[in-house]
Amino acid sequence: MTPIRNRPSVFARFCCLMTLAVFAFLSMLIATRPVRAQSAPVAQPAAAAAAAAAQPAAYDTVGFAAEMRRLGTAIEKSSGNANYIEALQKALPPSWKIDTAEAHYEFSGEPLRELLDCNQCDAVARKLRIAQATSWTDSIALQVAGYTAKGSSDGGDPRATLEQILKRREFAAVRPPNQWDQLRERINAWIMRMLNRLFENIGRHPLGAKLLFWLILFGVVGWLAMMLVRFWLGRARLDGLRSVGDVAFARSWQEWIRAAREAAARGDFREAVHSVYWAGIAHLEHDGTISRDRTRTPREHLQLVAEATAAAGALQIVRRRDSLAALTALFERVWYGRGHADARDFENSMKQAEGLGCDLP
Repeated sequence: MTPIRNRPSVFARFCCLMTLAVFAFLSMLIATRPVRAQSAPVAQPAAAAAAAAAQPAAYDTVGFAAEMRRLGTAIEKSSGNANYIEALQKALPPSWKIDTAEAHYEFSGEPLRELLDCNQCDAVARKLRIAQATSWTDSIALQVAGYTAKGSSDGGDPRATLEQILKRREFAAVRPPNQWDQLRERINAWIMRMLNRLFENIGRHPLGAKLLFWLILFGVVGWLAMMLVRFWLGRARLDGLRSVGDVAFARSWQEWIRAAREAAARGDFREAVHSVYWAGIAHLEHDGTISRDRTRTPREHLQLVAEATAAAGALQIVRRRDSLAALTALFERVWYGRGHADARDFENSMKQAEGLGCDLP
C-alpha cells in the first residue's frame, strides 16, 4: 500500500487551483482587450469607409464630378477629426476610372491622399491641409464639369468640324500630293539612286575617284572665276554709266557734239553715237522742252517729249519727237545692247540731232 504521506496535501491543491484561476483571468483579459479597442472609434470613420466601399467600378464625367464634390464636402465637415481624416484617407481608391465617349481615363488619387496624410501635424497644419484638399477636389470637379459642358456644346459631326478647321487660311497649303509632286519625288529618288551607284562604283576605282574630284574642283573654280569676271565687267559698266550721267549735266550740247566728232575721228563710233544722244538731250533741256533729271531713262525722256508734243501739237515739236525716237532706238542698240556701230550709224545720229534742233556747223 502507498503511504498516506505521499498524496498531495490540501494546501498544494489550493495553490494549483489559484494558479489556474489567475492564468484563466489573464487569458480572458488579453482576449477581451482588442474587442474593447475596436469598439472605441466614433461612428464617422466607419460611415466614411462604408461610403468609400460603395464606389462604382467606373464613373462618367458627371458622376466623377459629383464624387469630387462629395469628397470635398466630407473633408470640410471633418472639423479636423484625425480619426475621420485617417479613415477617409485609407478609404480612397488608388485611382478613379472614368469612361467618356472618346476614351477611357484613369485619375490617380495619390495627390489627395498626400494632402490628407497629416497624422503628426498640429491643429493649424491639419486645418491648412484640409483646406488644400477641399480646394483640390473643388478644382477637379470644376474642370470635369467644364470638359462635360464643352463636349455637349460642341456636338455635331467631328469630321465636319475637322473639315471646317482645315478650310482655314493657315491650313491652305496642307493638301495631299498631286501628280506633279509624285513625279518630282520619283525624279528625286531616281537621281539619288544614280548618285549612290556612281559613288559606289567610284569607291571601287581610286584613280577614277581622284579624277572626278579634280574635275569637280576645276569646275567650281572656273565657275567662281566666271562670276568674278562678270561682276567686275558689270561694275565697270555701271561706273562708266554713272560717270557719263555726272558729265551729262556738266557739258553743253556743243561740247557733246565736239566729243562725238573726236570719237568718230579715232574710229570709236560707239562712243560717238553715245555722245550725240547726250547732245540731243542737253539741247532739249536747254530750250526747256524737258527738265533736268539725272535719274531718268532714255524711254522716260522720250515719254516726256511725246507728252509735250501731244499738248502743243506744233510741227516742230512733232519733228523733235520723231528724231528723238530714232536717236533713242539707235543709242539703246549701240550703247546698252553693246551692238556694233560704224560711220553710217554716226551720220544717222548726227542727222537726228539736227532734227532735235542742234545747229551743226
